[in-house]
Order: sequence, then C-alpha cells, then structure tokens
Amino acid sequence: MTMFIAVISLFCVTALQVVLGIETYCLNNNYVTNGTHMQFTKEPSVEEFAILGTFKGLHCCAKNYRSIEWYKNGKPYPWPLTSSQLILYPEDANQTVYTKSVSEKDAGNYTCILRNDTVVHSHTIILKVLAKVPDEPQVTYVSRDAEVAIGANLRLFCEAFGGRIDLPDAHNEAIWFKMDSNRTLSNGTRIRQEKTSREDDQTFGTYLIINDIQPEDFGIYVCTIKKPGITKNLTVSLRQKVMVEYINPNPFPIEKMLLLMIAATLLLLAFFVLNLRFGLELRLKYKNTFGPLEEEDGKINDALILYSGKDEDMALNILLPKLEVDYNYKAGCKRLPSSVDAWITELHASSKKSRRIIFILSPSALNGNWDTATIYKAIKVLDSLGPSLICLVLEKLPTMKHELKNSQGETLKSTLYSVDVIDWNNPPSEKCWKNLCLRMPARRHFGLSEQNAQRPNKRTVNRQESLDNLV
Repeated sequence: MTMFIAVISLFCVTALQVVLGIETYCLNNNYVTNGTHMQFTKEPSVEEFAILGTFKGLHCCAKNYRSIEWYKNGKPYPWPLTSSQLILYPEDANQTVYTKSVSEKDAGNYTCILRNDTVVHSHTIILKVLAKVPDEPQVTYVSRDAEVAIGANLRLFCEAFGGRIDLPDAHNEAIWFKMDSNRTLSNGTRIRQEKTSREDDQTFGTYLIINDIQPEDFGIYVCTIKKPGITKNLTVSLRQKVMVEYINPNPFPIEKMLLLMIAATLLLLAFFVLNLRFGLELRLKYKNTFGPLEEEDGKINDALILYSGKDEDMALNILLPKLEVDYNYKAGCKRLPSSVDAWITELHASSKKSRRIIFILSPSALNGNWDTATIYKAIKVLDSLGPSLICLVLEKLPTMKHELKNSQGETLKSTLYSVDVIDWNNPPSEKCWKNLCLRMPARRHFGLSEQNAQRPNKRTVNRQESLDNLV
C-alpha cells in the first residue's frame, strides 16, 4: 500500500512539473528585444520528437500578435481525434498545443500563423512520434552561421531530443566549445552558458551568450550533444561583419561629366524608342532562332487553352485557330469546371500532355468573383499543375494597393511576377499575339506550314473536337 501511494505521488509530481513547464515555457529564455512589432520571442524548433504514450507540447512563442492560428497538414484547428489529439492550451495565450499521451496519428506538420493588422508570420514544426527512445540524440534546433560586428551581442542555441535516461549517474546534456580552444567556454560576465530542458528532461539544450563581441570571439563554435555512450557535434561559424568604406574617387572635370551624361541620355533614349518600335519583334525572332526546342519531352500539345463557358467563342474560334493555322502550334482546349477546388483533379491529366497552359482569365472563369483572393487562388492552383502558366486577362484586375499577405507571405501582386500575364484586347492586337508567341515554345519554322497554308484562315472548333485534341 505504501509503495502504491509513493508511485501515485511520483506520477502526480511529474504531471504537475510537465504542466508547469507548459505554462512557463514561453516566459523563459526569451530574446532581449525592444519595440512593439510582432515577432517570435525565442528560437522556434524545426523538428520535435516524442515517444508513444508520453506527454508532448508544441510551442509558438511570440509577442504583439492579434491572433494565433494552428494548422496540421494544412487543416485548421480544432482537429478530429482521427487526425490529432493535440489541443490548445489557452492559459498560454494559444501559443501551445499539447497532448498528455501522444499517438502515431499525432505525427505530422504543425503550422502556427501569427497575425496582426498588417503582418503575417508563419512557422512549421515537424512532429515525429517514435516507438522507443532513439539510440542517437535527435536535433530539434541549432543556430545558423552568424555575421556580427565588434561590440554587438550574440546568442547561439542548440537543442536535441534524447529521451528519458533511467541509468544512475547518467544524463543528457549540451555543451558549447570554441573549436580552436578545445575547451568548454567558462561562465563569466561577458560569456556564459545557460542550460535548459523540457518535458521531464527528454528535450535538452544550451544557450551560449556572448556580450560585447571582441576579435578573438570570431571562429567556429561546436555544440556537443552528449547522451550516454553517444556524442554528436553541431558547428556554427561566427564571422566579423565588415563595414565597407566607399572611397570617393577624383571626379571627372565638369565638362567631360556633362558630355558623358548627354551621350548616355541620348543612347538610352534611342534604345528606348527602338525597343518600343522593334523590341518585341526582335525578341520573338531571337527566341525562335536560338531558343531551345521543346519537341523531345513526350508532350502532345504546345498549349492547353482553359476557358469558361462565356469565353468559349474566343477560345475555340479565335485563339485556337490562330495558334494552329498562323503560328503552327498544336493546342488543345478544355472548359474549366465551375469550382476552383475541382481544377487540380479535373485538369491534372490534360496538363501533363502540354508544354504551356493558356488561362483565359475573366470574371466568368471565376463565377463572377472578381477579387484578389479568388484570382490568387485560381492562379496558384493552375501554376501548381506544372506547365508554364500564361494568363490572358480580359478585364482590368482589381486594385491591389492594400492587399494583406497570406500565411506564406504572398499576395496576388507578388504571385503575378511568377507567371506570364498579358492584357488581352478585344479584338486582340498584333502586339497581343506577339506577346503570346514570345511565351510559347520556340519554333524554327515560324509561320504557315505547307499543310496549314491550304486551310482557311479561320475555322470553327466544337467542344468534341477540342476534347479529341487532348485525347
């Protein structure tokens, strides 16, 4: 009976220590920071490890945020028990999710997203659930190489998961060394080490703090992770930040400077005028003459034209015949599903047969939702299919001045830089066609082929023929 009470008491004390560890984790060992902007307050771990059936917590320590959102494998919290047993710990201002007994289904990618009125920060933690204590310590975080100016302060951190050690006089620890000295950095007023641990000492680490950096501090630092019978070394290189001094050379005489400026201005003006007049045509000719051919890649079509029901006439009776008859390209057409969420599934097979995707971007393609969020989602979905994406924009895009960043720090404006966008006139001008051809695969024999020269300049393509092109 006495033994039973002792075991229960030990279990309760351990559970209490774990809970207290959650409550204080984001309060200890924080960065020494000033200002009121949103930021992480300590080093966020990249990977986390846990043993089946034990306690586990994941942390996203931050300050000056308006909200924290948690996701597992892209799915927002709360999660069904079949996906994850981790729950929010509201006493820690939602900075922590935890479970008292971790299971295999809890493994996965957990992302915390911090938001305020203008900024979004995102961080992903990979949780791995192990059946037993690993033989080697598993690294959860190590500082990157740093470049610091003399007189500044520095903080390095390394941490690893080693599991619980049930041997007498045996324990896990992390110790910092400087490679050229080959000895432990002793604690003093300027340099000190601070040990830390969590989850009943299963995860352990050490901070190396150096104040008032001196020349002798630069070099390679080694964090030695020690587990009974095993040692792992993690290195961090510390370099001096060099302040570049620009020497002002002797200036040219004023007359020569004026002449050079006038000559440069005239050359730039001439280049600008010639580029407006002939630049597009010359770039197209250069691409078709010297650009790499894309004929031995196993693709069937040069382009896959995607359109909505209202844009069908433009796709089948204007765009497709022009590309095939006048420019000797082989293209297929496919009508877009009504829901953007179904695009990847419906278009995956067709896109794999094409070198380019031509997306007729109009409100009708997005069911009338002509806003930045819907356009961004549509472009990201089509861009993920693989082939280079060309967007033919039929209407003026909505304003993007006060657009908020998403969880990846992207906006519609930044996404448009990664795809080809063409403002499409109705009817399209010669400039529109050349812009489109410039983004298509190179053609050595650009223009009418002998076979296409006998066709009429315009033909009508029905839906069935468009599908036959794809098959």
